[in-house]
Amino acid sequence: MTTKQKRRTAPEIIAFHFSCDIRDVTEGRYQSTRFADPAVYVMGEDYFCCPKAGQKPAVDKQFPDRWDWMEIGEWYGRKVYRAKGTA
Repeated sequence: MTTKQKRRTAPEIIAFHFSCDIRDVTEGRYQSTRFADPAVYVMGEDYFCCPKAGQKPAVDKQFPDRWDWMEIGEWYGRKVYRAKGTA
């Protein structure tokens, strides 16, 4: 008998990657009206996203070179990306 794996949300996967609480990730949601799919999250000075399988990381249409996404892990079939923040 096979069991169906529960579908994980982006904040769950990012929290799992960093071994932190999902609330820490969801509280850092970045401009939810502009970046809905995939969503962008801020933790510290860095940005994170976890697009669905086959989907590319978020792009800021106003500033296309804003983020230089780097793949930092893969969990539950979805990749986690990080972009360094600028100070």
